[in-house]
Amino acid sequence: MATTNNYGVRQALNNKGVKNNQIGYSNGYVTVNGKNFLKPGSVANGSSMTTQQNFNNAWQGMAPTKPVSVPTVAKASPMVQAANNVRNNTTTATFTPPTPRLEQTLNSLSGLATTQAAPLPEFKYDAQSDPAYQSALAEARANLATEQRNTNARLRATGQGRSSWSDTVANQLANRSMESIANTTLPQLMQQAYTRHIDKANYDRDARQNQINNLVNLYSSQYQQDVTKPLAEAQTTGNYLSGEARTAMNNIIALKNQAEAKGVTAEQRSGYSSQADQLRMQLQAMGIDPSLYGANVNAGQAAKNVSVGTRTLQGQQVDQQRKESNLNAANTISQMTGRAVTPQDDWQGLQRQAANPNTPLTLQAQQQQITNSLAARQQQFNEGQQGWENQFNQAKFDEDVRQFGMNYAIDQQRAAIQQDGNTIDWLKYGDSLNGTTAKYSGATINQVIDGIRQQYTDPTTKKIPTDEKTQEMIYQQVVAMNLPDGQDDQAMLMSGLTQDTIKNFDKKYGITSGN
Repeated sequence: MATTNNYGVRQALNNKGVKNNQIGYSNGYVTVNGKNFLKPGSVANGSSMTTQQNFNNAWQGMAPTKPVSVPTVAKASPMVQAANNVRNNTTTATFTPPTPRLEQTLNSLSGLATTQAAPLPEFKYDAQSDPAYQSALAEARANLATEQRNTNARLRATGQGRSSWSDTVANQLANRSMESIANTTLPQLMQQAYTRHIDKANYDRDARQNQINNLVNLYSSQYQQDVTKPLAEAQTTGNYLSGEARTAMNNIIALKNQAEAKGVTAEQRSGYSSQADQLRMQLQAMGIDPSLYGANVNAGQAAKNVSVGTRTLQGQQVDQQRKESNLNAANTISQMTGRAVTPQDDWQGLQRQAANPNTPLTLQAQQQQITNSLAARQQQFNEGQQGWENQFNQAKFDEDVRQFGMNYAIDQQRAAIQQDGNTIDWLKYGDSLNGTTAKYSGATINQVIDGIRQQYTDPTTKKIPTDEKTQEMIYQQVVAMNLPDGQDDQAMLMSGLTQDTIKNFDKKYGITSGN
């Protein structure tokens, strides 16, 4: 709030829509339409000056007459408006934005700059109205009377008494005294009056210049606080907060502290809330979320939100880059773990999300889980079927040995294997005659290999054992999967079997080619 008379009254009234022909000056008061409006704090070179607060109070207290054009948007301080509303127990339906202090200072400076300095008035000297002249004249008369009395006394002492000579002497004394005043004292007094006249003009000029200099310095300081400093902070933090916004936030917090103090009445709290509502509307007009300073937010929490302003373009770019980095990190963890983790700033938290069994699986992990489950079921079925066939063949072999001897039983086993191989060959030959091969719909080679690795990999060495029993079981499992031609050998090779091992098992089971 201004404390010096640096606010031009005429310029401020013009800003309110009052025309120059409606503004006057009478008996020390600035008038509007002939009615006293405000008594200025000072008058410099014909310009009436006051403080901004005094002007706002006078404007609030004035009931505008019809000829005065009052704009819809007033320039009064929102704090003054809110206080008047509480005092009159009324509320305003619309928000009246305040005039930024930079604009107020610039308006005052512009008013002084555009107001022409009053010309130096013509010097006139009136001896009759000059107290110094009247004092010198009175002193000369007193001295003359004393001199005349002394002269008369000397004449009487010589026996002359009162005579024409004494009168002549008295008149001569009087003439010499007046001539001294007219020729010596009066010019000196005139020179002194002229010096005072020039000094007054210089003083008014210097006062006007000092007033302009003070406004320039004030504007520079306000610009530093309201523009330069917030812009410098915005370049560093990516967050812009104007001086007006910071002031409004601090005022809201001050009102909250008063409202939360002990002993505050409901009426006082309502008044504080009304003032804070005006400031919250001011923040909203600046693009700042007023809910951060709402009535449901205490003073302590509101103070933590003071640095929240508007993100600059550079700040928004940094935010976007951070979001993209968090998303890429989350995607990497999801691909590595198969868990659909949520992006976050703390990347260590991504590992914690992935380790949580309640974190959902990714789509790829779900598909792999289904594939593994089907492969495991197929393997269980094949192993069960192979076990049953082995038991059947073993029982038949034992029965053949019992009835016909060992050689007969071995020949029967070889014949059965040969028959299985011939059946496969005849099926392939029939497909070649038809010109087409039945579309394969079983497990893929990758699924077979993954199933074998999961089933046979040693958890200690992380490798598939190369012993003959394990490799024979792998051979049997791959053959049982009925992969397309050529893929069975690939699956076996990828599972650790060599070409020689595969050929030996082919010979053992009577398989010459294909699967």
